[in-house]
Amino acid sequence: MHRVTIQPDSRSVEVRAGERLLSAAWKAGAGIKSVCGGRGKCGSCVVEVDALADAALSAPTDTERELLPEHPQGGRYRLACMCEVLGDVSISVPPESQAVRSAPRKPHTVTPVTARPLASRLTLMVDAASSQPPRSLTTRIAQAAAKALGRREVDLPLEVISDYSAIEGFDGVRELTATVFRERRLIQILPGRHERVCGVAVDIGTTSFVVFLCDLSRGEILAMRTAGNPQAIYGEDVVSRMTHIQQDPSALGAMRTLLVDDINRLIAEACAECSVAPQDVVDAVLVGNPTMQHILLGISPESLGRGPYLPVWSQGADVEAAALGLAIAPRARAFVFPMVSGYIGGDTLAALLTRGADFYRGTQLLVDVGTNGEVVLSHEGKLTATSCATGPVYEGAHIRCGVRAAPGALERVWVEPGGAIRWAAIPDEGDRTDRRPIGLCGSGVISCVAAGVGAGLIGTDGALAPAEKHAKLRASESGRSAELVLVAAPFSRTGRDIVLTQQDIRAVQLGKSALRCGIEILLAESGVTRVDRIYLAGTFGNHLDPEEILSIGLVPPVPVENVRSIGNAAGDGARMALFNRHHRSRAVSLARRLDVLELSGRADFQDLFVTHTGLTSMAENPFA
Repeated sequence: MHRVTIQPDSRSVEVRAGERLLSAAWKAGAGIKSVCGGRGKCGSCVVEVDALADAALSAPTDTERELLPEHPQGGRYRLACMCEVLGDVSISVPPESQAVRSAPRKPHTVTPVTARPLASRLTLMVDAASSQPPRSLTTRIAQAAAKALGRREVDLPLEVISDYSAIEGFDGVRELTATVFRERRLIQILPGRHERVCGVAVDIGTTSFVVFLCDLSRGEILAMRTAGNPQAIYGEDVVSRMTHIQQDPSALGAMRTLLVDDINRLIAEACAECSVAPQDVVDAVLVGNPTMQHILLGISPESLGRGPYLPVWSQGADVEAAALGLAIAPRARAFVFPMVSGYIGGDTLAALLTRGADFYRGTQLLVDVGTNGEVVLSHEGKLTATSCATGPVYEGAHIRCGVRAAPGALERVWVEPGGAIRWAAIPDEGDRTDRRPIGLCGSGVISCVAAGVGAGLIGTDGALAPAEKHAKLRASESGRSAELVLVAAPFSRTGRDIVLTQQDIRAVQLGKSALRCGIEILLAESGVTRVDRIYLAGTFGNHLDPEEILSIGLVPPVPVENVRSIGNAAGDGARMALFNRHHRSRAVSLARRLDVLELSGRADFQDLFVTHTGLTSMAENPFA
């Protein structure tokens, strides 16, 4: 075994000889970006090593050398996914290579929900053992619970009594607390009085996830925790993770363990913050895209990546939380949302739960932009959905200076009338001593492209203007502009220029066109030529500027005031289902009601794709 120490967090872990640095870093809790999933293709997992550590790492291959950037101070870089650990080693992860494990921005709304949870608590006075007629303790508890609930009988499983019997002096306690599920089934018995009853709602995204600890009786959020999805070691997108599982079936269990362990860590942190005992967390609701839900349930998602792109399990699940590995009350329940298709999952259904009656009048679009774009059209009450492979560009991946939405990331860029390029970065609430930026997050990339087009630095065809157009345009060896310098090296935290490259713009165009084409085909199939309102869901969508996305044609033209960000709607919907049983039934009903339009293999998609690569809001709609 060899020890790997990772800076700047001073984390360390022991690994076996031959294990990759990338895997070691995630085991230590220090995330490193891996756009390609550790296959040595993207060059995003750059780490810095001491020259003396050469013997502790495998020698670089020719492929690795080609991907390595030049070190500004003459130091030594390596790619974490291609280095095998051969001895004790210490590495440093540059800011631009750091994957966010604690995602700082997961917006949520506080929509009032009538509390009618499936789990509740009863305080019971149980007859003494000497009472007549003689009855077993189980019978006396069941009769007390039935009386309190106004029922003839209740379901008291053997395993619940078994759990209770492990408590010292259990058979002499008269006052008990019973946790009741669906007003009939007892899932927990505790000695004494325990009034607090809590649950957790979890939204599992490809990039990050969020955990809400909630008071079920009051319908209130007690605490929220977020983290980057640790499965990123296997790739930034779901296709990369499917590929890993296909090549190595054991990767399914590894991915599931990574995710569940992190969810449990966040639950424990949230409980500690609010002085909530794990035994008081008795219900859980979990949502995610189909790949994330398959992995959570321990089901291989391979079929989602090949035609006809169908889920293995679409019904969702209503099981004991322990079956999913959740470290809450031993017999707590867990509800996983149903799935509609291979790419329309519980997260989309949860987002739909947040829409009121107005969403079903006229023509409305719900758009969740991320590594995969989901779009739901509501036209005169009929729901139709589709998904678009936008790629991870909107999360900052595949961008030269791309980073996640973390402190120091440029989130907005604009060009002043005199030509000066200005920017705003996500603030670091904890450290205000270094305000220098580290790179471009997804919303910053969109903002930069929109600003560049508006100022004439980028053509509507996506081409950078000639270098003489602006002092910040930098020419390549061929003489054509290759990049736009946003922040010069002395003013960045990385010590290198933060730039937007021609290749970055092309990546934005590809993602933009994929999403817009999906929307246009969805509208055409439904006979729609005009959209009344657009709702932007998800963390990324919440930070997009409506004017900017309309200006480059990311969505169909509507009045800017009719584009509304609704935050992390998937997380909001998960909480609604946690607080009120009615919304679980609604989710199941929506899954049956939602029609899905499959885009794969459609010839018109390719034709439209070229049309919508242009960065303009006025791209002709062939269906209008």
